[in-house]
Amino acid sequence: MSAPRAVVLVLLASLACDRGPEPAPSTTAAATDAKPEPKTDGNPEPTKPEPNTDAKAEPDKTACKSWADLDVATLPPLPESPFAATLDEVWRRVLEKHYDPTIACKDWPALRVQYGQELASVDDRAEAYVIVNKLLDELGQSHFRLFPPHRADDDQPVGSALPRVQVRWIEDRLVVVESRSKGKTGDVPAGAVLVAIEDHALSETIDRVKARTERPSEFAFEIARAAQARLSCERPGDHRKVKIGDPKQADKEVVRMLTCEEPEGELVTLGNLENLPTRVEHRMLPGTTIGYLAFNIWMLPMVKRVEAAMADLRKQGMTALVLDLRGNPGGVGAMSVPVARLLLAAPGSLGKLRFREFEQEFKVEAGTDAFTGKVALLVDEGTASTSEIFAAGLRDLGRVTIVGGRASAGAALPSVIEELAGGAVLQYVVGDYQSPKGTIVEGIGVVPDVLVPETRADFSAGRDPVLEAAIAHLQKE
Repeated sequence: MSAPRAVVLVLLASLACDRGPEPAPSTTAAATDAKPEPKTDGNPEPTKPEPNTDAKAEPDKTACKSWADLDVATLPPLPESPFAATLDEVWRRVLEKHYDPTIACKDWPALRVQYGQELASVDDRAEAYVIVNKLLDELGQSHFRLFPPHRADDDQPVGSALPRVQVRWIEDRLVVVESRSKGKTGDVPAGAVLVAIEDHALSETIDRVKARTERPSEFAFEIARAAQARLSCERPGDHRKVKIGDPKQADKEVVRMLTCEEPEGELVTLGNLENLPTRVEHRMLPGTTIGYLAFNIWMLPMVKRVEAAMADLRKQGMTALVLDLRGNPGGVGAMSVPVARLLLAAPGSLGKLRFREFEQEFKVEAGTDAFTGKVALLVDEGTASTSEIFAAGLRDLGRVTIVGGRASAGAALPSVIEELAGGAVLQYVVGDYQSPKGTIVEGIGVVPDVLVPETRADFSAGRDPVLEAAIAHLQKE
């Protein structure tokens, strides 16, 4: 499972959807949220979702055929191919498990035949997986992906060890936004532009990711993931050679050797996801009575650590809170309920999950001693799944203000991850999400109320413009 793990982590949405009484996240909705226009100064993306009138609009399900009673024994055999069985197994999982028996109003049997014919002329495994994923792309939803049993291309992670650098897409470049790198040839400073990894020009990866993505947040997420995969090492102590444009030398291109290290954090395992590093960070922001809380993933064993962090911040005199979910890819949706309880003095709902056979609501009881001060919740393109459910739900309840440099990932559907015959790994959607006010998240993301331009110069100077904007918002009367 080491190969797909880094990809799966970004789309954790609902690994616990059938592991207990409170499943995890998801998304799609009926109507846009009638919230005020987000505040912005030259933002790079639309500040508010347009009404749902484009090609992604929900079809009239009453006019669509349900495939719930389809007799698969009557289906024609697929054309002979080494990969026909894999396609058929993927196709059947969707048929049997998708929350919508009309399968997004698609002619699902016809698509089986169409892509089966495409596979008939393919001998290469990587090309075959591209075709199977094209079938899944027909659904137009996140959390559908077939991962090969072994690396199919260089954008798959080598291992879990990584250099201590974080890269994001800023001002149309891959920019190092945080760096604690170690290497014998010199540092990689924040604000540096990543040009190449191990002699691979990242312009090639950028072009490839642009070709398969549509939205700015989606592209920013995917290109950062691809860069991180290329930076990964099989073992701690291994090195990665990178070429950067150094802002300290007028962007002169220099080569650096970075040392990979084990991920920081307490390790937690859930199902196929093994030894996930979990981190909870909290502190009082200097010169203020504002507390800062961040955690990197949603896993139930972390609840006590989050509760302890909140208790400590309140003990130190916290009157307002910055909750930083930037880069948090999701996880077990059940964790969102006890965390929300820390912020809700009255009972509420974070929204509803709809599965094929039943519905389930994220009901939150009032906290016995909930924090009632103002809360700014930070998002970026790496905020996904459970994080998006939590953010959308609390905003619908009027409890948080969303602050960020761009919309979140727009990938919040609950999914299951299974290993198929032959070792391939399939992630597929099993449910839909409805926020309390019908806010559309899937394919759009959680759009910030306060949209903050981010520049490379900010990171070179050691500034965090999104955090600064959140502090300014919380300090307003």
